Amino acid sequence: MLCPHMRLVSYNILDGGVGRADPIAEILQAQNADIVVLLEADDLSVVERIAGRLAMDFVHSGGKKHACAVLSRFAIRESVNYALLHPDLSNSFTLATMVEPGGRLWRVGAVHLHAQALIEDEQVRLREIEAILYLMQRLRDSGMSHVLAGDFNANSPIQKIAREECKASTQKQMDQNGGLIPRGAMTRLLEEGYLDTLCVRRGGEAAEMGSFSTQHPGQRVDYILTHGITSRQIADAWIETDRLAKYASDHYPVGVDIRDESAGITEAH
Repeated sequence: MLCPHMRLVSYNILDGGVGRADPIAEILQAQNADIVVLLEADDLSVVERIAGRLAMDFVHSGGKKHACAVLSRFAIRESVNYALLHPDLSNSFTLATMVEPGGRLWRVGAVHLHAQALIEDEQVRLREIEAILYLMQRLRDSGMSHVLAGDFNANSPIQKIAREECKASTQKQMDQNGGLIPRGAMTRLLEEGYLDTLCVRRGGEAAEMGSFSTQHPGQRVDYILTHGITSRQIADAWIETDRLAKYASDHYPVGVDIRDESAGITEAH
């Protein structure tokens, strides 16, 4: 039987999460997700502990700077670590395919893009976005629904960013940019038809919501994007900002609930 909805949570756990596996697992347990994407999942023993506490299967993929992991209550049918295959990907990008007991496929890309806020850093991210768009083109062209989730280190075109609410390093880079912060990477993904799930469910409120850093949440750099899934299927989307999440990492986890509706869902075949 197909699940009535699928819940996915994405979480950058900061430098492998060493010494923080249990609070991270507690945060994720409270989210009650079916699929979890972990960024900066550099320590395999931490991933194993979190997956064990969540009773999930997982794939762990090394990247060029940081590793990522996809954890799932559903069976993981296959995964491809594109970060080690494409020269323009400077960090992590793994595509995993999960199969529900009823046969529905969930294709989830774990994304971690180049960091920093200078205009030249955004140019690096734009090259990475073009690489991801190229790698996902077959899915888009064939109408196969999929999700891109993770730490994009990029700013939404709708985001209201107050300089004084950002980290000191970001403030300095904004000054170097003439007071601006680049928005091109996320704009490019939206142009290709990806839905920003937080914007779909929260509307204008999303412009005021931050996921980074937990101590200075002036930016939203963590996203769950969907393609081939209609906006009405996005039942809910959120940033988890409870007290434990504030101290377990420098990013807040982000989540989405996707409804079980036939439109936009690709069945196994």
